Amino acid sequence: MVNYTEKTVKLPDGIELLYTDSGAPNSASYTTLIILHGSAFNGDGFVSLHEFAHQNDLRVIVWNRRDYRGSTKYTDAELEDLAAGRKVFQDRLAMQLAWFLEHFVKHENTPKVSLDRKSGGFILMGWSFGNATTLSLLADSAVLPTELYECIEPYLRSLILYDPPHLALGYELPGQELVYDPFDDPDCLTPEATYDNFKHWVSSYYQHPDIASGKLSGMSFAKRTEKRTYTSWSEEQRAKYFDGEAAVRSELPAYAPPMQATLKGQTHEALFNESLVSSYFPNVKIFYITGTETPYYCMWGYMESSRFYKEAVARGEKVRTTKFKLVGGNHFLHYDMPEEFLREVVQGCKES
Repeated sequence: MVNYTEKTVKLPDGIELLYTDSGAPNSASYTTLIILHGSAFNGDGFVSLHEFAHQNDLRVIVWNRRDYRGSTKYTDAELEDLAAGRKVFQDRLAMQLAWFLEHFVKHENTPKVSLDRKSGGFILMGWSFGNATTLSLLADSAVLPTELYECIEPYLRSLILYDPPHLALGYELPGQELVYDPFDDPDCLTPEATYDNFKHWVSSYYQHPDIASGKLSGMSFAKRTEKRTYTSWSEEQRAKYFDGEAAVRSELPAYAPPMQATLKGQTHEALFNESLVSSYFPNVKIFYITGTETPYYCMWGYMESSRFYKEAVARGEKVRTTKFKLVGGNHFLHYDMPEEFLREVVQGCKES
């Protein structure tokens, strides 16, 4: 039996967020790992990580993002901003993230980052499309009030990009019309049918022929595979972990061109803007972790991120220091191999 508690935090603007909490380990220098889930699959699928938190000197916090179980739904006006690709939608997410961190600083005795930056503080991790939210925190120095920034900056240690699809980063996919696209499947005639198919596609284990090539041709474009995480769950787990209705309402609009353009800019600002990287959360480094058998959406995100990073470094540009790591597994490393996954996270952040 995994021990954890479920809580709700009340933030300004009437925002409530439900989260699960492993509790603090018996340590003066533990690290608080805050996890934001992806599209359709909510935070409940991460609770097995709580079992391995304390042995890794972690306090694990798993959000349910806006529109998912227990957390405040987006208003119609907010969804209109999302559909229009307005940056203010992302700015609000950055504020809410900052408020959440501030709450833990002021009310939960969260340890500061150690001098060697290998313990304490916060590690902020987005999974899949959740990375579109976590990156918002680093993307614009004008969003957070100075007092709020100065409160949380000494505590934010690392940001983990956990298997983001190219859509979370605003990266384009060349030749997309030539490959299988789960969001343009002719067999799926409604958004609901699309997400019903999505849960099988995204949780499959893909045998990519040539990841090292960095090219689209090096990946598998199968609709699904025989081995997939979703089919290993009971009906009760499927109902608890998956919320297609929330995804249709608050995720699908983000894949359209207006918000994709905004997210592309956000990724550049957070990771590659030399001035911002040097002055805004300047000590925060990136650990980018992806499964070798993840869907091509996510493998393309990894390939392009690695390429952009290497090219920027080769040009001598000051970019946010990033460590890239491929781990054997699919898009659900946290579920199918939770103990190993947490070890990789802890080690990766110490080394990055």
